[in-house]
Amino acid sequence: MDTKQKRHQEYRSWKKGYYHLCTDGWKEGQIFHNPEQCRGGVAAIALATLKFDVTIYAYELMPNHIHIVLSATGDVCVEVFAYLKQKLNQQLHNEGCLQLPTDYDFKLIPIDSPEALRRNILYLARNPYEKGYCLPGAYLWGSSYLVFNQFVNIIRGTPVEQLSVREVRRLTGSRETFPPQWEIHPALGILPINFVNTEKVLSLFRTPKEYMTRLVKDYESYVSISNALEEEMSFSQEEVLDIVFQTARSMFPDKSYGKLTEQDKCRLAVELVNKYHISTHDLSHRLRIPERIILQSIESKDIGKHRTFV
Repeated sequence: MDTKQKRHQEYRSWKKGYYHLCTDGWKEGQIFHNPEQCRGGVAAIALATLKFDVTIYAYELMPNHIHIVLSATGDVCVEVFAYLKQKLNQQLHNEGCLQLPTDYDFKLIPIDSPEALRRNILYLARNPYEKGYCLPGAYLWGSSYLVFNQFVNIIRGTPVEQLSVREVRRLTGSRETFPPQWEIHPALGILPINFVNTEKVLSLFRTPKEYMTRLVKDYESYVSISNALEEEMSFSQEEVLDIVFQTARSMFPDKSYGKLTEQDKCRLAVELVNKYHISTHDLSHRLRIPERIILQSIESKDIGKHRTFV
């Protein structure tokens, strides 16, 4: 039994609960090259809710991977991934694109509390924004636009029962049967409002302002989940500056930023490297101290990684 099989065996033993399913980031190719393939990806996730005992709360289709927050048993999660992989591979094959590698896999992260569920929902919504595709909640190939958006009831489609079989196949890339009341949009295909549990997501946040503030500003949660999924992350210059000021206020509540000493800034730099993985080069520019000083601080027994905490 190889590593992948052992991991899947462990996943299958997990009880029903909330999970973040994230497929591997495919560095050698793309899963979605065009809107037609994206529509097919959405249709595959929608069909999974009909074929398996699974509830979808959020999803985002990125060019080379997929994020889904769902509730199911671990066994069902493994089956859902296998189903999605098969559907997406068939789609890539049909269009003459490079197919997924045989060892293409996924990670399954347990979500064990309402707060963890909030953080993972926000992480998904942040993904397209993080990549610079669009504003939060404005991505075409995810479910985040359903959250606190007054346009949801305007973005509607035609019920399946009113469309021809040929038109359904064209808009979904699938020959399978969809519920007659489900709506299909001429550009987006199967609409997420048909199969995503938005009530649960909306119940997690008190107001739109809370949702958006946390989505943009909760850097620590973003880093934590990114590390768990082994995903690459990056911050803009503006975000680095915001993180620096936030962390400085937390570490030195009795000092203004302009009053920080070089030693204070070294301690701050070590914290920022450890917690947010910000590069020493960027920190040198933002903190106005030489990079070599920051590197020395990281190795220091007093404030760096070798420090002994009591």
